[in-house]
Amino acid sequence: MTARVNATPTYLAVLAVREARAPLLGSCLARMSFAVLPLALLLSVRDATGSFAVAGLTSGALSATLTLFAPARARLIDRRGSRSGLVRLTVPYLLGLAVLITLAEAGAPTAALLVAAAVTGVFAPPLGPTMRVLWARILHGRQPLLHTAYALDSVTEEVVFTVGPLLAGGLIAVAAPLASMITVMVLIAAGTACFVLSAATAAAPASGEADEDRPHGRPMALPGMRTIVLSFGGVGLVVGVLQVVLPFIADHAGSPGAGGILLSMLSAGSAVGGLAYGRIAWRSTPVRRFVVLVTGFTLAVLPLCLTASPVPAGAFALLVGLCLAPLFTTAYLLVNDLVTASGTAPTEANTWVSTANNGGFAAGSAAAGVLLDSRGPTVTVTAAFAVAAATAVMTVLRRRTLLLGAGHPEPAAATPADRTAPAEAEE
Repeated sequence: MTARVNATPTYLAVLAVREARAPLLGSCLARMSFAVLPLALLLSVRDATGSFAVAGLTSGALSATLTLFAPARARLIDRRGSRSGLVRLTVPYLLGLAVLITLAEAGAPTAALLVAAAVTGVFAPPLGPTMRVLWARILHGRQPLLHTAYALDSVTEEVVFTVGPLLAGGLIAVAAPLASMITVMVLIAAGTACFVLSAATAAAPASGEADEDRPHGRPMALPGMRTIVLSFGGVGLVVGVLQVVLPFIADHAGSPGAGGILLSMLSAGSAVGGLAYGRIAWRSTPVRRFVVLVTGFTLAVLPLCLTASPVPAGAFALLVGLCLAPLFTTAYLLVNDLVTASGTAPTEANTWVSTANNGGFAAGSAAAGVLLDSRGPTVTVTAAFAVAAATAVMTVLRRRTLLLGAGHPEPAAATPADRTAPAEAEE
């Protein structure tokens, strides 16, 4: 039985939830660490070895295992609980970063750097997905606030990954590349400490401590999870293409510095869209909103196929960005509904969303680099639009899978304003 919640969700109401403050701070510090890491690692290794090629390979090795092993790390969190699991990952991750930098400074062979980087990436602690699972537990019975909390999560990630490279560049400018890597380590250590020492984290049990009668299958066994992952693979690919195409457009217009501005328009649009989206007490179901947002994202990409001029490209990039944070927010709500209905591992399920997006992003960036030199921006963006259109069609055709979790009816049949207490994924 549900009762109507009339209060309009606000970000202040989310931030006023006392038990969420420490883990939220911890997750923000950890995400800032990952935002600073790419530039810090690249320039630190280049500074130590004198080779951008070695630095690029080292950074790529760490990024590859960080992405590939993300679901496995999330399974560890679900099995052991967030406190124990995060400690088991953060300690070897910090040791790996220290060993990697030591090897680079000592002039170790490239093979040793690649192995150290790859091993380090395996242990990167997933504080972002873990925080989203904790939000669902803390805001149990306050579904409108959960919607706003997930919007805040998406916007925070946009801001952090915009500010992170600027912070890295500032540290490198006033100190040395090594100082930025030390900052990476301090941020992840402090963030994990804030998270695991919080009362809310201590109260969250591992899945093994939950009711033994409940199933604990893999999230990717759910048709709805596969739909979300396929959708975000396509969305990530398109965004990866735009991350290369927009600077290319600026460079060919004679303003290479404007490339950063065009990319910032994409991020700014996402932040604005996420902030606005999280403040609305939606009456439509998350499934319907997800389908509309994927379709809207596709339509927003279309105008970029028709221009190679920086000014309109920036405006259209802003339009595309408006859909991104709302898409992630809605996906997190859908994932919460699916794992609630099926009893599957919640941290792993959340991790698959970012894994699909990151994998698509990498593929899109690589494909854009190949296509731009031979075909130019118009053909490249048109190919990305074709992928977006195929993704939208797939999402529409598979939308009914989002209503089911392991054969259970979607618990979100009512609107977010009417729902008060989705069952705990780990209860």
